[in-house]
Amino acid sequence: MPPPTLPYSLSPHVCILASPDVQEVLDRAGLPPLPEILQCFSPLPQITTRTTSLTSVPHPSFALRFSDVVEIENAVHEDEEQRAGRTMDWIGSRISQRCERWLDTLESETREGGKMWRNRTPWWEEVKRCVNGDHIPSSTEGWNHPVSLILAVSTTAVNPLQALQDLTSRAFDFPPWMDLTSMRYFLIIHPSNSSLTEPIAEALFNAVKKQYGLHSFLLPLQLPSSPSPAPVPVPALPPRLPTLSSLDSPSLTPQPSINGSSLNRGLAPPRPPPSPMPQPGPPPLTNKPAENTQPLIGYNGSTITLTQDDIQQFGRFVREFVTMSLVPWMEKCVVEWNETYSSSRRLPSRLFSSTRRLFGAASTASSPATPTHGSNPSISSAKSRFTHGPNNSVSSITSVTSVSTMGGGSVNQQRRLAEFATILGDYKLAISVWETLRKEARGGSDVVPLLSAPSPALVLHVDHALATLTGPQPRQTTPFEAPAHAQYRALVYAVRWESGIDRQDFLSSVLEGERWLVKAASSAEEPPTATLYAHAAFLSELRGARRRAALWYLVAADKLEKTGIKRLAMYFFRKAHDLYQDPMPKELSPSFWESEDKSSMHWEGFPAVLPGIEHELGRLLYTTGDTAAAVEYFLALLQPCQSARPLHPPQINGAASPLLPPPSTDKVYLEDFRVAFKHYKATEGEKWESLNLQLPITFCHAKQTRVRFPGDAVEGDSTAWETLEQDWSSFWSTRGKENLGKSGKAAVNEMFWVDLVIKNPLDVEVSLSSLTLMVRESSSPQLDITGDFLEVEIIDEVMLGARDTRTVPIGIKCSRPASLVVTHATYEFFSLLPATESLATRGRRLNDTPVQRQGKVYAPDVLIKVEIEEAGQRLHAHFVDDRHFILAQGEYKHQRVWLTNSGTRRISELWMLTGEEDELWVDAGDDLADPSSSNPPETETLQSSNSLAPRKPYRVPLDKIHSSSVLEPGDEVQLPLILHAAHHGEQDLRMLFVFRESEGAPFHCARVTRRYEVKPILKVTTSVRPSASAAQTFIIGVEVENISGASNVQLTQLSTMGTLWSCFSLGSHSPVTVGPRQVAELSLGAVPWQARSGSTETREFIARKIQSVLKCEPIDTSEPPPIELVCMHTVQDTCAVSLNTPATRHFLHCGRRTMTTQALRSAHPDIPSQSHRSIFPLYHPSTVDLVVFWELPAQKRAGHILLQGPTLGAQHAALKEVIEEAQTMKVKRSMYAETHRERQAILEAVRNCEWNQETDPIAVFVKDGSVVEHDFRDGPCHVPVSFTMRNLSLTHPAKAVLMLSERSPDDPSIHRDHIDPPYAGRLIHRHIIAPSQSVVAHAKLWVTRPGTYSLRLWTVETEVGEPVSEDTPDSLRIWKSRHLRYIQSPQMGERPSVSVVDIGRFGLSR
Repeated sequence: MPPPTLPYSLSPHVCILASPDVQEVLDRAGLPPLPEILQCFSPLPQITTRTTSLTSVPHPSFALRFSDVVEIENAVHEDEEQRAGRTMDWIGSRISQRCERWLDTLESETREGGKMWRNRTPWWEEVKRCVNGDHIPSSTEGWNHPVSLILAVSTTAVNPLQALQDLTSRAFDFPPWMDLTSMRYFLIIHPSNSSLTEPIAEALFNAVKKQYGLHSFLLPLQLPSSPSPAPVPVPALPPRLPTLSSLDSPSLTPQPSINGSSLNRGLAPPRPPPSPMPQPGPPPLTNKPAENTQPLIGYNGSTITLTQDDIQQFGRFVREFVTMSLVPWMEKCVVEWNETYSSSRRLPSRLFSSTRRLFGAASTASSPATPTHGSNPSISSAKSRFTHGPNNSVSSITSVTSVSTMGGGSVNQQRRLAEFATILGDYKLAISVWETLRKEARGGSDVVPLLSAPSPALVLHVDHALATLTGPQPRQTTPFEAPAHAQYRALVYAVRWESGIDRQDFLSSVLEGERWLVKAASSAEEPPTATLYAHAAFLSELRGARRRAALWYLVAADKLEKTGIKRLAMYFFRKAHDLYQDPMPKELSPSFWESEDKSSMHWEGFPAVLPGIEHELGRLLYTTGDTAAAVEYFLALLQPCQSARPLHPPQINGAASPLLPPPSTDKVYLEDFRVAFKHYKATEGEKWESLNLQLPITFCHAKQTRVRFPGDAVEGDSTAWETLEQDWSSFWSTRGKENLGKSGKAAVNEMFWVDLVIKNPLDVEVSLSSLTLMVRESSSPQLDITGDFLEVEIIDEVMLGARDTRTVPIGIKCSRPASLVVTHATYEFFSLLPATESLATRGRRLNDTPVQRQGKVYAPDVLIKVEIEEAGQRLHAHFVDDRHFILAQGEYKHQRVWLTNSGTRRISELWMLTGEEDELWVDAGDDLADPSSSNPPETETLQSSNSLAPRKPYRVPLDKIHSSSVLEPGDEVQLPLILHAAHHGEQDLRMLFVFRESEGAPFHCARVTRRYEVKPILKVTTSVRPSASAAQTFIIGVEVENISGASNVQLTQLSTMGTLWSCFSLGSHSPVTVGPRQVAELSLGAVPWQARSGSTETREFIARKIQSVLKCEPIDTSEPPPIELVCMHTVQDTCAVSLNTPATRHFLHCGRRTMTTQALRSAHPDIPSQSHRSIFPLYHPSTVDLVVFWELPAQKRAGHILLQGPTLGAQHAALKEVIEEAQTMKVKRSMYAETHRERQAILEAVRNCEWNQETDPIAVFVKDGSVVEHDFRDGPCHVPVSFTMRNLSLTHPAKAVLMLSERSPDDPSIHRDHIDPPYAGRLIHRHIIAPSQSVVAHAKLWVTRPGTYSLRLWTVETEVGEPVSEDTPDSLRIWKSRHLRYIQSPQMGERPSVSVVDIGRFGLSR
């Protein structure tokens, strides 16, 4: 491992105290002060030092720092916190003043392809120079404490020896914490114009050596020289913080001297020139070797006017001072202090030091003492504050006149030992001492990373060094801001680490030094802190960590923006923007991009970060006066809204709140764009047109835009209209070959509309003004000019809410036949920016030729085309009353549709089609259309086709609603309709009118739609239970609840419809009025209908069809056989509603078809819905439907609600044989697993459907509550009990076995308050019960004591048999089981019993 190169700030600090005559000599020669002249000769090349083990350590570069003692005295008494704050502000001001020139230089270098700033940045170099220029001693470390004191006089003085004596006896005003261990050195300058000759000067030098020691030097110079020598470039001096007294004077700028020469302090040169001394090698100022040792052409850095001989003399003095005095003295100090350090580290010393550390030390140890660890200390007195013996080289400089505002420092002998060993290159000793200091919490963690080999342990040293600056941070929501002193020390540490560690090691994966800079940067909004983030980002970019670099550039830019350095902040924002836009390498297969239909070069960046960066750039450009660029940035930010959270969440009292909704970034971007663009147009006039601004978002959706003609409906789903047109085509295909002409042409001088669909992609309200269309004739060569024969509507303003979608109709009228093309939509965005959007959609992808299949080739774009023709057949339809209305569920609503022949030809044939679920009746006046206008008997039959086939188109009888059977051009007619609102919710009534001129002519169509709302008014529920009475088999309970909450509803009629069952009322026929939130209960009795017909044929039909489905055979198109329904009415008034009226029958058929269709789609999703009409019938024979007629007398409103009632009777798995056959038959194997799963799903759905239900046919009734009186003085008695078993099946016999039990099982749910029944006689009763018949099983109880005996200890086992024809004689009837068996017991909660009362206890006799 090569020896580390120490940073410049860790070099020895040499103070100079010169007599006034020295400064006069230099002023006459036009030279700067002596410390600045000597600083030009640092660093020295090829210096060799020795360690404590006498090992030579070569130093390719040995730097020195020279300063004036007076300057140190003036600055050392300033409070360190104050000086740190001033330093941070001073660095920030220098960055702010120089950033413009830096960025101009970087831009010019980038254009010219230079490499000057490829591996470094000017702002970081400036920060390093400012930090390295800090030479004021600190109480926390000893690097800036003077190592040597040079006392300089000249031979031009009246008495040089007396001048030197005055300098020696001068008192120094230093604070008590300052370590004054230093070497005293005496310099005699002998200029050429001195009154002393060379021999006298030599004698004077010998006298000084004899009196003050060998650390002396005679420096002969040729000053002043005439003419003045040419200026020689020298390394620029590091900038230094101005003192408090010089803040008001412009001392930072270079001041010309008397003879015109100057020491210029400007921008740090790109590559500082070497020292003017002859050097055997390049003088590396940092850890990076210099690439060129020759002075740069056109160099404008610092210069000095010295002859070559004087340069040689100064260089010889500096080298002799270092090699002959400073280094040996420091080596001597290290040896002596190491002896003391080693003795203190022996076991007894460590034990005693541990004892003092654990149990306390003497009280005097806590008082600050003057450092006296020199080899030959001197004692201060009131008369002489600074005295040295004649040959003393190690001295203690003590001051008692200064008063410090801070406590005692931490610079002791061990720290000075570590610092001296570090400077001399004795790294082994230095590291051990630094480790000792670190363990004793006296520093050292900041220096160990500079001296040690790269390892993960160095990261811990860095963390410890930074943590000791701020201490434990308080727990608070706002970021903790460290004090200025801690911020500055962290900045110094970061500069030393970056400068002192080789960059290859610093950026290695072991150290990751760029993270050290981020750790050193505090949360303060200071420019030096921002430069730490910026340089960390720069180093991360060199490492290839672009995302991390972009993040840190963002942080740096944000801090610089807050401090007002906007130009540099914009540069960092642009750097972050470029890095976030740089695509990441993706090792993906080329097939991936083809499958996703994306380009491998497509990269959107990070949409959650990039808009925030662009917005900040736009704001900065706007505030700096570049409004045009700001407008472009703001306009580019208007992108479609995404779900990303904003960069700045809402805050409450300075803290982010997750409860508040995030503010819309689109609103901020849009408002900034409007303000900036208005300002630009107001100040620059018509210059905005030269910007060629294009709106980055689109509002028009060309694919959803449609052309609407006068006969078309505005609302309604397009697929629903296509379904109606397909229904018409299917209906007319069996009657003729005439086609239905599509409404795809407009008439001359007739307004048609382009329904332009516009969608706001932003999360903020926008305004589009002057919205119109660009329409041209298809044969016109001019693409963007609208012809004079066209009238296009212009919409003044359209307001779109956030993410709102609207359809805006734009009217167009053409005065002659033509073929038109709608090409573009134009508008003004917020009445500011004109925009044009194309309404063309991309053509289909071509795959016809091999070339087309190998690439992406598309057909030409598809434009919106409209054909204009002379007016022919036109029919306009609209509702007479187009107000929005709200209906109650089941209400009848009378409506009228106004039909107008607006064409030039007559209409002789008119048809009407409605939606599948719309219940609409045309009141043509030829029949009793009003549902409430009849008075039928209480029982009637209803013939039904029992088919799910959709309704056929209705031909409107024009002769019944019009004066003639033909609609001439201009004729108008009203079509009366009755609407039944069967389904609640928002509904659309769609009507398609198909018409033509005469037979053989093509058909045309017109559309009309009406939206209405249906609210539920009644909630009807049913329940069913077997009846023990012989008068009815079942009892149906009907509950009607008024859920309207506002009006009383009167139930006028309750009707039932069934094939096998007839119902009758079990209550009175008085009117029933149901109040709001009230319930009315009705009871119906159900008995088998003897005159039933069609049920057997229906079951055979469904079995045959299901068998074909399960066998995967083709299904014929035959429909179910017709069926006859018995209708029973429970009339609550004198006037009843007949279900046989055409309108009522039509409404009931439509409602039932809708219910059955929806149920079949849900139960059989794998059977195509278009084949349901050929498989399933409309009615199930065992189902009873209920129709509830209601009225609102106060509002004169009426209607009915159709309810699919319960299934009565027992079901016996009618499809059992079909399912078993399908399971056992050999099915053709399929290679697709989906086919097998689909077959299994169909089979499972058939097994669970209503046509394959099976229920226990036996209902058991026990006579409950009978009381038997007996005198037990006569002994026990027999109590007869009976069990009635009824077969609820209408078709199948049942074999029932009644088993009685005398002992109840150990069931805790059984109540023990009843006595177990003591049966006498048979306990098992067997019966075969015919369909719809019942038997009674008699049993006896042998009762020995009075009490209540339970009758719930019984079980019935049932077996269903096959049906037998009624014509078969009894002798030939053989029982054949259907293999359906059931077991039933009393239901939970049933407690039938018989009570036996002992009348003998009361003295009664029979």
